[in-house]
Amino acid sequence: MRRASIALVALFLAVGSFFLVDSFTLSQSTHNTDNEEDYELYPSVHRLPESILFAGEQVDLSDSFIRERIEREFYAILEASDSIIVAKRTGRCFPPVEKMLAEARMPDDLKYILVVESKCIENAVSSANAVGPWQFIRSTGRNYSLTINRWKDERRDLHLATQAAIKFLRTLREQRFDSWPLALAAYNTGGTRVRNAMKAQKSQNYWSLYLSNETMRYVPRILAAKELFSKPEKYFGLDTNDLWKPIPFEQITVQVTAKRRSLSSIAKDHGTHLLYVKKLNPGLRKAYLPQGTHKIRIPSYQHDQI
Repeated sequence: MRRASIALVALFLAVGSFFLVDSFTLSQSTHNTDNEEDYELYPSVHRLPESILFAGEQVDLSDSFIRERIEREFYAILEASDSIIVAKRTGRCFPPVEKMLAEARMPDDLKYILVVESKCIENAVSSANAVGPWQFIRSTGRNYSLTINRWKDERRDLHLATQAAIKFLRTLREQRFDSWPLALAAYNTGGTRVRNAMKAQKSQNYWSLYLSNETMRYVPRILAAKELFSKPEKYFGLDTNDLWKPIPFEQITVQVTAKRRSLSSIAKDHGTHLLYVKKLNPGLRKAYLPQGTHKIRIPSYQHDQI
């Protein structure tokens, strides 16, 4: 009986050892698999470069305070739910602006203001009633020859508003401030506020000025936008073919002799529809034109190709 008991205990010990070893092996195997999955689920975090060149001016990101301010905006834009759509929209918004900036001999980087101001939305309206892709308030728009009345608001017209923005930015940079960061800050909050801050704080450097929270974030946001939206393939997985294309158009002159004429009838005469006329002419506030001579854009191919 005693020998039988000893044999039974030995059997239990052997079986227990087998399960212990097998459990340990299984645990190690599962643990290793989890690590591999974790590696795939958490890829490398995108990081800012060591410096950013904006409009020919170097921004040194080795300064931890400057880097922190730009990083805040960089990750906020990167993680925003609509950033991929904004990136796609730049394919349609940027080309005409790039052409106008080049013709005016202004820095191409200024186009990134559009991303920060309006996300390239022509009909954007802010809480302060700034309107259009460049977000002009009414007085500034009129100061730079944009028509704003019950019939039209040229602040919404990308082409016309860009011409005004170029004049405004040139004035800020060449006549009032010695650097683009200061000029951009003035574009955001007004030249008087920036000059008063410079005088009171005895600083000519945007990065050392204490301004409103919005203006202190404004320039870092534009710099972050340049890094991100200049490299859509790196940050958003988009190549050139993924970006929305500009709609080809031609400009026509319309003579309205009656009190008014509907845009629908004008569209029909040119083989298109009201939808596309409105899309190409966001500055037109009504669905008709008043008496007079008007220049409008129509698609240069049939609407079913848009």
